[in-house]
Amino acid sequence: MLAILALLPAFLALASAPTGRDARFVEPAIAVGALPAPVLPALCERLGAQAEPGLRERLCRRTGGGASQAPAGLPGELAAALQRTQAAFLEPLRRAQARLAELRLQQREGVGELLALGHEIDALVAEMRPYAQRHALDAARARGPLPLHCAQRAVEGSLHAGAAGGETAAGPARANALLLLGAALDGVAATPALAASALLPPAGAPEPGCGAPLADALGDAALLMAQARQAGANAAKSGAMRELLRSAGWQWSAWMLLGLGFVKLARRLASPAAGVALALAAWALVAWIARVPWPLAGDRVFHPARPQEAWLALPAGPVLAMLGGALLLFVLALRRPRVAAAPLPQVPASRLGYPGLVLTSGIGWVLLLDLSAHGHPANRYLALYHQGHLWLGMLVLSVLVLLRQPLGRALAWSLSVLDELAGLVARRFGGRRGQVLLLFLVLAGVLVAATVLSNLRQLTSELGRLWLIVGAAWFFFLRGGPLAERLANAPGTVGSLGRYLWPLLFVAAVLGVAMLATRDFGPLLIAAYGAGAFLAASVAMWWYQRGGTRRSASAFAAGVFSVWIVALTAGLLEFGALENTTAARLESLAAPLASANDQLALVRWFQRAAPPGGFGVGNVPWCGYAGGAGCPGVPAQIHSDYTLTAMVGAFGPFAAAAVTLACALWLHRLVSHHGRVTRGEPRLVARAGGIGSEPQAFLSWLCVAWVVLTLCQLAVTVAGNLAVLPLTGVTYPFVSFGMTSLLVNMGFLALCLNIDLPAGGAHG
Repeated sequence: MLAILALLPAFLALASAPTGRDARFVEPAIAVGALPAPVLPALCERLGAQAEPGLRERLCRRTGGGASQAPAGLPGELAAALQRTQAAFLEPLRRAQARLAELRLQQREGVGELLALGHEIDALVAEMRPYAQRHALDAARARGPLPLHCAQRAVEGSLHAGAAGGETAAGPARANALLLLGAALDGVAATPALAASALLPPAGAPEPGCGAPLADALGDAALLMAQARQAGANAAKSGAMRELLRSAGWQWSAWMLLGLGFVKLARRLASPAAGVALALAAWALVAWIARVPWPLAGDRVFHPARPQEAWLALPAGPVLAMLGGALLLFVLALRRPRVAAAPLPQVPASRLGYPGLVLTSGIGWVLLLDLSAHGHPANRYLALYHQGHLWLGMLVLSVLVLLRQPLGRALAWSLSVLDELAGLVARRFGGRRGQVLLLFLVLAGVLVAATVLSNLRQLTSELGRLWLIVGAAWFFFLRGGPLAERLANAPGTVGSLGRYLWPLLFVAAVLGVAMLATRDFGPLLIAAYGAGAFLAASVAMWWYQRGGTRRSASAFAAGVFSVWIVALTAGLLEFGALENTTAARLESLAAPLASANDQLALVRWFQRAAPPGGFGVGNVPWCGYAGGAGCPGVPAQIHSDYTLTAMVGAFGPFAAAAVTLACALWLHRLVSHHGRVTRGEPRLVARAGGIGSEPQAFLSWLCVAWVVLTLCQLAVTVAGNLAVLPLTGVTYPFVSFGMTSLLVNMGFLALCLNIDLPAGGAHG
């Protein structure tokens, strides 16, 4: 494909320097080896019930029955873990010393290349002393890190001292001390604060060289172990990043071709279950080959699909689960009796449909690879995380494109049933009272959900977008045909318009309440612009149903939407200062150099400094040209909020503008032909073997609503980067970093790529 051939040189340019800026992906010559598994869960099972409630709640998710009293010494599992930890710290130093002696012997005997031997000796010598000093090791006495040694001795001394007191007072204190020592060994970040406020046994005789109190010793040990465990994880990530920079282009090309295969397969396969089984097995194999990090493991956690680098290594648990699910689905597909009604034939919705995904996803991954290798050090593993996000997105795309027709029939039937149930409730309790009751129940549920999810902005914003898309699609789906004519031609202009629009206004009001409750104003602004487009379209439909012409209805819709945009933007600029976050964004927009947040000033300067053809992939000065620590260049969140600016820096302003226009055209082309294959209203169609609901109608409305909202998101993001609107913190569709938004967009794109051909035009 042309998009793959166009972007492969950019991937190859990054593959030439896999160690990144300032050799950020180079592993140190001496690093902490494999640390023991966390010991805190076992301690919680044994001692959690005896500890203080506050400490137990913070450290232990579950507790066992516990013994009658805490032991007077270290439990066996804790003592063994401490011993293995000390050995893990000392083993790299021992190996380095042995290797150094071997190299010096080869140098004396003239074995090997002297220059290479000298370089390796210098590297080891330069690493050995900092490694020992960084972890306070004493190799002569075979003693591990001093903070951990002091914490162990302090706990042991306090346990012996506390055992001489009363058991009632000493029991919880000893349990607290042992749990805190286990937490320090596991590197739990809350250990210093918990140790400072917990009840602990009286201090015993201090160990020589360890004069800190017990709480301070536990806090120092926790900080050291957290750094050591993070260093081990970072070493694994750095190795994966080096390999990813070398192979990302080929991985992306293969994934795009595999996804295209499933899009084409969905048009011919008669059994969706068998297709889903094949998709699960294929993408599980891809994850195992490419060592894709599991994207649902948690924030910045690295769990590759193939834990060991060896090719014969077993897959990780999630990959095995996918393979098991694929096998189960395949067996069920074989045992299921063949359905008499064959699926409707499918054709591509647009020739630009899948190539647009290839282009946008490729640009996004190139930018993330460049930012990871040469941008802010805190973002150096973004491309590795995005590898898992993109893999999961392609899996979602492959599965949903195969389930498109069954999903369309199920959604159309379910929403029709829900609409009828809502009508029954309204008639049972009276028209007005029933509507008020339904409104109250929905708003109460929304407020409860918003309260529970108030700290998950990424999730709540996508849930709000889903609500608006499904709600708008439901409105247009059920407002088509004779129902629309009856409502539009009801007596009275204002009353007719109100009865026609109230479901859409209800959907928009619920979304507004939810976004205000979660204080998620960026998605609310996009939803407000999208709601204006839906409102203008619905008013135009009402006007047309009352006898207007198509031309007058289109002009009416354009006028309503223009007035809506102007009024909403003016209201934002006028009243946005009433909220602190929006006020800060408006201040940055009005006076970027004088505001407390100078990110917009940096972004605008960076855009003006970029040459017409961009700096080129691998040569973008993300961190500027000034020396010093850190990265005093573009803002650290350039991978999400300022993706347009990143494209300007890498490819130039003209290319960034061309990509934006092409993205808008691509989104429009995805739905431009849907009106030719469906009337967009609930219909029963005659099919081979019986009568069934038309699956395409509601799917088309979903696709139209998603495209409208995505176009609004694209416009607001671009306007924020160009300092036309205050930045809202939303992503550039399919290009920016972000798992939730990518998965939602991939799911809706899967519904748009193919369309059903009418079955002979027979109405059921």
